[in-house]
Amino acid sequence: MNISEFERLKPRKTYKTLIHLIKKYKKIVNEMPITNDEDAIKIEMAADFAKELEGVKKSFAKGE
Repeated sequence: MNISEFERLKPRKTYKTLIHLIKKYKKIVNEMPITNDEDAIKIEMAADFAKELEGVKKSFAKGE
């Protein structure tokens, strides 16, 4: 499958879902107040999820 064929057939709902999830986790990182260690862990995990999803999004966009 060449790149243009992949772009034509690429699942758009999946891509939108990836973008939505990345925004969701970045919002948690940016807006959640840290009041205890548990909050800090949640924020750290959300940052990790967002970073990993960014990698999946890039791979998806390349058609890998």
